[in-house]
Amino acid sequence: MHLHTTLPPAFSTCPEADQIHCFTNSRCTRIRYICDGDNDCGDNSDEESELCRHWRNNDCERNNAMAELGVSTVEEPVESASPRARSKREWMFAEAMQTEPTVQVQEEDVVKEIDARLDATLRHADCPQLFTRVGEQCVSIFYIGNVNWLEARAFCKAVGSDLFTLSRDGKNFATILQHLRLSQVTTDFWVGGRYVNETVGWSWVNDEPMVLGSPYWAVRHSESCQTRSFTSPVLNQTLQANDGECYNYVQAPRQPSTANCAALTFSHYFYVSDESCLTKKSPLCVLPSQGPKEAL
Repeated sequence: MHLHTTLPPAFSTCPEADQIHCFTNSRCTRIRYICDGDNDCGDNSDEESELCRHWRNNDCERNNAMAELGVSTVEEPVESASPRARSKREWMFAEAMQTEPTVQVQEEDVVKEIDARLDATLRHADCPQLFTRVGEQCVSIFYIGNVNWLEARAFCKAVGSDLFTLSRDGKNFATILQHLRLSQVTTDFWVGGRYVNETVGWSWVNDEPMVLGSPYWAVRHSESCQTRSFTSPVLNQTLQANDGECYNYVQAPRQPSTANCAALTFSHYFYVSDESCLTKKSPLCVLPSQGPKEAL
């Protein structure tokens, strides 16, 4: 149940945790006095009829109201104050429900959801424990982890794998991209690419050079525009595209490099982006190149 509320005109902090503000004055009353038949607030906001209709029920524990969510009913505390008030009933409800929340959901639904997610991320009959099958590879989509890039690689090595790398032909990129989207995963993942130095540039952990640009890298906006060039197969020359038009969208890591580790992030639709190596993301691990059946 969502009750949009506002602060009362004479808002002040109540001195005790089990007290709430009355609607039109600075008076406080205890939660247990709501709908007890006495006008404790003086403005009758604690005895408002519609408030008491919801407050007095036999379905929920104290400090909870019954909320209808689609076809299922759950026990849920009412939201605390927000900027759009409609009535003193809403205010009193919101104030009263600022106690510790208790949410009861069907355990079977939670188990089913987790079980389905495990099949898509950490479990498959063709792969070892903690790995699922993605195309012809066994991949650990360890979405419950939250570590920096070095820690992510250490985790992958500890389970006999390494951070995910793209194949030369790029086939596994399309496969992992589709798998993550179909799995409804919203986590950001570390992959096995990093900026080594000015000489080497961007490289995978298997020492293969990373392809920069299309189709792997995320498109980002740049404050400074850049021209684009192409090689003419007829003239065998490199020419500027579209008469040297300047573009503000770049499909490559930042220059100069300020974020030196590669990731597949939800915000970039799981295309490769350069991220700070110290930020926290989940490990995306892949077993060595043998097929799933051989990995067992």
